[in-house]
Amino acid sequence: MAVMRKIPIFTIIAALLLGAGYLYYNHEKSKVEVSFNYIVDKKTDDYQVKGRIDGAGDTIVTLSLSKDDWNAVKTGQHYNIKAVFYDKNKLSDKQKQKLDGPFWSNEANQGLLVNDVDIEQIEALDY
Repeated sequence: MAVMRKIPIFTIIAALLLGAGYLYYNHEKSKVEVSFNYIVDKKTDDYQVKGRIDGAGDTIVTLSLSKDDWNAVKTGQHYNIKAVFYDKNKLSDKQKQKLDGPFWSNEANQGLLVNDVDIEQIEALDY
């Protein structure tokens, strides 16, 4: 009859903590913080704005805003936006070819088009 050794509970807890730490580290590593100047072209009824980023060509970027921010935003205005997203989804090569402008030369910025974006700060610019 074979004798089984018991695994100490502390070993199991340590292994779980290491695994959770590794997953959290990979999640945080994909975090991208970006700031850019944005021109609002259109406001939609679902608290989203569509517009263009300075230096990013004619690519239309849709952003979701809070109700208060959405009410404060005016079409045709320039805004400085600070946003955060987790770069989990990547653009296809076909989509990358359509991007024009220096803003898109940083591959991390390209994730802005295909990931959920949280707007941390939006402030109007005076031109």
